[in-house]
Amino acid sequence: MNEAKPQDGSKVQGYKKLSDGDIGNMNKLKGISRQFIAQLDTLSVDNSVDHRWLSIAKTEMQKACMSACRAVAKPDDDC
Repeated sequence: MNEAKPQDGSKVQGYKKLSDGDIGNMNKLKGISRQFIAQLDTLSVDNSVDHRWLSIAKTEMQKACMSACRAVAKPDDDC
């Protein structure tokens, strides 16, 4: 999985300047998401689980992480 470098928001149009606390919070959220998705990947080798629902769970976790990060970053409404 790639590791994105934290941005301060000063070079991205439509985003506020992120504080160290904002960056820390977003990194914690992303860590939780990565841990959850890694657990799903572990389950994916088990043929007794429903892989469709695992896929849905992964997508929903990605959406949850994105939503939570947007709550912290507070981009403009048109972003």
